[in-house]
Amino acid sequence: MAAPLARTPTPGVYARGSRWVAVYLEDGRQRRRSAPTFRAAREIKIRATAKEAARRAGPTLHGYALEWVDHYAGRGAHDVVNDRTRREYRRLLITYALAYFAPEERLRDLDAQRLRGFVDWLCRQHGPDGRRLCDCSVYNAVLPLRACLRHAAGAGLVAGDVGAAILLPRRRRGRPYEFDERRFLTRHQLERLLAEIPEQWRTLFELLAATGLRISEAIGLRVMDAALDTAAPCVHVRRAIVNGELAAPKSRHGRRTIPISLELANRLRELVAGRGETELLFRGAQGAALQPGNLRYRVLIPAAHRAGVPWGAFTRCATPARRCSSTTAPARFASSVGWGITPLRSPWIPTATCSATISAPISTWV
Repeated sequence: MAAPLARTPTPGVYARGSRWVAVYLEDGRQRRRSAPTFRAAREIKIRATAKEAARRAGPTLHGYALEWVDHYAGRGAHDVVNDRTRREYRRLLITYALAYFAPEERLRDLDAQRLRGFVDWLCRQHGPDGRRLCDCSVYNAVLPLRACLRHAAGAGLVAGDVGAAILLPRRRRGRPYEFDERRFLTRHQLERLLAEIPEQWRTLFELLAATGLRISEAIGLRVMDAALDTAAPCVHVRRAIVNGELAAPKSRHGRRTIPISLELANRLRELVAGRGETELLFRGAQGAALQPGNLRYRVLIPAAHRAGVPWGAFTRCATPARRCSSTTAPARFASSVGWGITPLRSPWIPTATCSATISAPISTWV
């Protein structure tokens, strides 16, 4: 029969014969561990107590966020996150959220007041250009933190979805309110802009305007991706080039087939004459992939200035202004530009009242 436990001045540490026993909680259950000396038993008790207290307090925001972002895969079939997005989320977390919140701050200690303080802090930060962060940059900085807190709420680590309590600013920067602040090109403006594009690049910009391709998708097209010798010519979007790296389309809905006109097919046929099937459809002087920044600043912006139109309005959803009519179904429009979900009511979906000037808040240069 084991010798009885004798109490000592230290709670949770007992003497048993010539040995010492530490009694502690682990994952909510009582455990016992023997030690040869009183000092060793006391150390076991102190370490176990601290570990249990940390478990009950929950993980820190720093530890949880960095582990979460490495495995985050989105919220479902219509929200799939790829490695490129995860890298951007990690950069935003480290640059903003983890720079504001202390390393020892626990997830369960975050509340609406602490999160509002984070947003106020963001509004006072300056970007690389020396200016304060705009509302869009503040939204991007908050986005990964919101997703992290939503995941933590689903795991029961925080009480409720505290991320939903974040209120983002809408600042005018001293400008008066306008009835309609959306930027778009009318049919006539788009024609003027394309007429000012140099002949060397006009086919590329005609394709962007006629199909709604992202610039990363357009520069990633190969000769084999363009079916030009059929009765119904089209282009197959299967990949993209982002920051010089070959990548899959932005989402599973980005893999699509887009019809093009016979006139555009003839221009593309002349462009690719004599090339191999695996060569790029659009390429630089040395055969390398095009750089979107060079196209923007050396081709698009000068052409927009000559045409007298805002270059930022050349969005990839300028497509409806050229080939969608007022009777175009929203689902067909969303499919053509690679959207996963079709908005039921949206100002950039073609309707009977706005078929001549269609806008969208998504830039071609994505």
